[in-house]
Amino acid sequence: MKEFLNTLFQASNERLKNPLFFSFLISWIVFNWKPIFTLFLSDKKIEQKIIYISDNFNGADTTLYYPILSSLIYVLALPYFTWGIEILVIFAKTGRKTNFNNEQLSDLKWKQKIAKEEREYEHERAGNIEISALNNKITELTVSNEEKQKVIESLRIDLTELKKEKNKLEQYISLESPDEGDYTDEQKLTLDKEYESFLKTEVSTYFEQIGTEISQFKSIPKNTDPIIIEKLIFNGLITKVDDIENQRIYYLLTQKGKYFWKNYVLSKNIITKEQLESLNDLPF
Repeated sequence: MKEFLNTLFQASNERLKNPLFFSFLISWIVFNWKPIFTLFLSDKKIEQKIIYISDNFNGADTTLYYPILSSLIYVLALPYFTWGIEILVIFAKTGRKTNFNNEQLSDLKWKQKIAKEEREYEHERAGNIEISALNNKITELTVSNEEKQKVIESLRIDLTELKKEKNKLEQYISLESPDEGDYTDEQKLTLDKEYESFLKTEVSTYFEQIGTEISQFKSIPKNTDPIIIEKLIFNGLITKVDDIENQRIYYLLTQKGKYFWKNYVLSKNIITKEQLESLNDLPF
């Protein structure tokens, strides 16, 4: 008996758990609440209640059809209705999330724009600082360059003065007439040999004219071949003097040149006045 009751209870429990049965039970109670309330709450006797219920609530539509239809609608349509609700909820959540993400994205875009403007500002600010530093550097270099130019100009003036002093010393040394006593016998012998060799060169033919012009006017005869002048300079017979102070160039005989010139002049024969007059008296 106990097992039978347990089996009956389990079967009843399973039926009650069946959604169709449960929904039918609920629907039947909803459509038949009046006879239920009359049965349990009315003051009439039970026989009168049964007669009253049988006379007024015996329609098959409320006792069978409407509960079955509503239970079927509940069992079959409710999942779709729930699904639709869930879709609407998901759509609403997705929309809210989309709006939230769009708002975050908009904020990020504004932050990016602000960061870009700040970066450009910092770049321009750094550029202005760099330009200012460069301008200061240029100013310092300009001042330093001006000071160096002053130093260079001062050195140039000093150099010019030194060149003038050098030229004066060279002129003084060149103008000094060496005495034969200044040369040793060996030096004179060497100079005489050089003089004899010099007389055999083609340049010696111009030595008389050039030596005369230099000794008298410190200049070179016009139309003289520059090669001849250079050879005389390289032989150490004449020197070129650049007079910067007076802005002119002149030539002087060196000590060796003066020695050669002295020998050259003394070796020349001079025609006497009588010989010159006799030559002038010739009929031809």
